[in-house]
Amino acid sequence: MILHLIYKEWLKTRWFALIALVAGVAAVVGILAGVASGVRADAPFFFYQVIVGKVRFFDLFRFVPLLAAVLIGCSQFLPEVTDKRIKLSLHLPMSPTVVIYSMVLYGFVLLTLLVGICLALFVGLGFVWLPGEILVPALKTMLVWVLGGMTAYFWIAMMAFEPVGRYRFGYFIVAGLLVSVFMRRYPIGGVDVLLEIFAGLTLVSSFSVLFTAYRFNKGIL
Repeated sequence: MILHLIYKEWLKTRWFALIALVAGVAAVVGILAGVASGVRADAPFFFYQVIVGKVRFFDLFRFVPLLAAVLIGCSQFLPEVTDKRIKLSLHLPMSPTVVIYSMVLYGFVLLTLLVGICLALFVGLGFVWLPGEILVPALKTMLVWVLGGMTAYFWIAMMAFEPVGRYRFGYFIVAGLLVSVFMRRYPIGGVDVLLEIFAGLTLVSSFSVLFTAYRFNKGIL
């Protein structure tokens, strides 16, 4: 039964996932093209800008995880709620909580896969031009934006399943403020401590979906 549910989610999200993947790969290719151009033109100056000047040469990736989260989350949950399709899903021979969290887990895994492909491409090709002393801190900074995208996805799920409009608006405000903290332009190598904090916020957001899922179940069933 869960496989049927996952297949239904795939049908809703596959084209939006492709758009997100193309955007992510394009961003990574643009980043690496800029790195290659800078190294070829004047490698010492380029590395000086990155190491001393803390220039973020990977800013093109900044909103890719957020874009992917919005595309996947909206394509996944809006049809379920606005077209009342969720009623059918919640009457499957499974616990409503299992149904909702299977949907959320599917979106989270898909989002992780899309972003993971982009980051693997960045690291794999980045080593051609960049030493590990630059690439690793850059990757850590990018991971903050990845966590921001994941947090946004969980809040989209929360808003979709919230049955009360004024609460949904409140979630939207809180989500906007919270995600904006993730999306800031952090300096390279300056997020080691913040990563643990942001990972904790993302984890709390994932469990918070249970609250609105419970409220939604009470209002629908």
